[in-house]
Amino acid sequence: MNFKAIIRLIPWIIVLVLLVFLWLRRLGNYTTPEKTQIESTLVLQEIEKLGKLELVKYNYKEVVEMENVAKRYLDLGYFYIPGGQDQKAILIAQGEAVACIDLQKIKVEDIETREDTIIIKLPQPEICYYKVNLDKSTFYDLKTSKDQKKAGEFVDEVYAKAEAQIREAALQSGILSDAKSMSISVLKPFLENITGATVILAYDENEKIIHFELD
Repeated sequence: MNFKAIIRLIPWIIVLVLLVFLWLRRLGNYTTPEKTQIESTLVLQEIEKLGKLELVKYNYKEVVEMENVAKRYLDLGYFYIPGGQDQKAILIAQGEAVACIDLQKIKVEDIETREDTIIIKLPQPEICYYKVNLDKSTFYDLKTSKDQKKAGEFVDEVYAKAEAQIREAALQSGILSDAKSMSISVLKPFLENITGATVILAYDENEKIIHFELD
């Protein structure tokens, strides 16, 4: 093959190289979503292993008062015939409320991969549990019915009221907001360590995505 023939083949070689390049690029575009899906699935599996992640615990000590007035017969204000015994309790209760995030609620579509960045939409924090610690709680005053069944039901009502007050106090104190802040401190370094990518955590509030990042 002489030199002139080689010169005439150069344009065709260039065209062939361009076609191969375009074909490889197009093939790469087709395979990218599959890779992203695999990465999202792997990240989701690691997240689900954490289950319900407890983030914040509030401890409380409170005074709970409750009175259960028995039925009255011929109640004239200053004179009445009781239909049972009045019950009254003053409980000095100690308890706790714990906020967590249920990471098992995260789905694959909540995880978005962008090159070296992973964006994860987290479920809203919730109160995992709230309870009265019976061994640390005492009755300052307790008057119950002689009927053991009624007395037991009354004491249960007092504890139930104490637990309800603990839950309400935790919500009013901002336990869920604290859980959001803590989730970033806990989850961000953990996920970045297992993925090797920059992780952005977000909460969906009223259809507006709010992003959190550590300073």
